[in-house]
Amino acid sequence: MARIPYSILIAVALAATAPLALAAQTQAAAPASTTKAKAAVKADAKIDAHGKQAPADTLAVAEPAKPIAKLVQYPELETRVGDTVIVETTFDTVRRGKLIKYTNVGITLQLGPENGSIELDIPRETVRNVSVAAKTAEEQPAAAKQDAGSAKKN
Repeated sequence: MARIPYSILIAVALAATAPLALAAQTQAAAPASTTKAKAAVKADAKIDAHGKQAPADTLAVAEPAKPIAKLVQYPELETRVGDTVIVETTFDTVRRGKLIKYTNVGITLQLGPENGSIELDIPRETVRNVSVAAKTAEEQPAAAKQDAGSAKKN
């Protein structure tokens, strides 16, 4: 088997890819007419997913992501009994459940039905991080759901 020098292999590879790079440059320069067409679109109109012009008020606007959980210190859990917490342990496990008991020595979580609906005791020395999960609309109290500024008749 004949040995081919490395420099020749590089030269052949560059020669083979040069026409592809040139073709890509010419294709990128070609759609100048479509750029002019897009500039002609009214300022208050937008293009939908199918490339058609749609009024600005009909397109959905993505909301910023809401935080899933807030990192808290272990002593703060004393005031968070009853809340949903996410616990990361030194054993590289993550548990999510309702905090039902807090002590200086450890915590007790009520795990959900997907985890057997059991109570799990976690010693404090094995807790790496604790986060309190953000409340969803179903978990918020009914008083918080009502509009405070609306006038209602008795």
